[in-house]
Amino acid sequence: MLRYLILGWILLMVAACGTPEKAVIDDADAPPALTLEQHAAAEDSIIAAMLNSYRGSYNEIMGVKIAEVARPISFGKPESPLGNLVADALRNRASRETRSFVNLAMIGESSFRLNLDEGKLTRGDVLEFMPYDNSLVLLKLKGESVYSLSQEIAGRGGVPVSGLRFRLEGKTARDVLVNSGIIDPEQHYWLATSSWIADGGEDFMALQKPVERVELPLSIRDLYIDYFRNQRMIAPETDGRIR
Repeated sequence: MLRYLILGWILLMVAACGTPEKAVIDDADAPPALTLEQHAAAEDSIIAAMLNSYRGSYNEIMGVKIAEVARPISFGKPESPLGNLVADALRNRASRETRSFVNLAMIGESSFRLNLDEGKLTRGDVLEFMPYDNSLVLLKLKGESVYSLSQEIAGRGGVPVSGLRFRLEGKTARDVLVNSGIIDPEQHYWLATSSWIADGGEDFMALQKPVERVELPLSIRDLYIDYFRNQRMIAPETDGRIR
């Protein structure tokens, strides 16, 4: 984007500098005009030089080791080790931030851009893993909304959840539990999620009208950096929360 802004500025300057006197110069005496591609190539080299001046410090910061990944872990349905990891991290941090019990957490796989490979996990890897500027949000939901959410999750074949357990029968959630208890339709439950999901991302209808919404000034990306660093060795498992 920057390259094209610079190109546009150059073309405007060229046009502004043109005068009637220059217009009558014999074409044979004029220097050959640069093509758009030549302008782009020249500006690319300038931008590349600017970027290279910062590349060393950038690589040093992004190369900092956060944790070790014990084995390749990936997302999957209806439940997966990586899905459990990211949902548990949300719920854990929400409880710490509010100093209160958070019943469940949920986030969509579309919020992430890659799985985690075995070996060293760096700060740069986490930025690629979660590249979006989303923040942590708490939603207070009535029990009936939580039950509706479980059915939406079942209809999608499962998404990363924490604190919620059910048996998947076709596209229906059976034996739904929150923290090992049967859902009370009139009780309130706190759900931790991302601002993107809370704002309507992935179209979870059960989240559209929460009883209360609390914005926590914490980047989801920073949340995962902290969580992974505290774990040191990342080796999540499935536990039958969606079975």
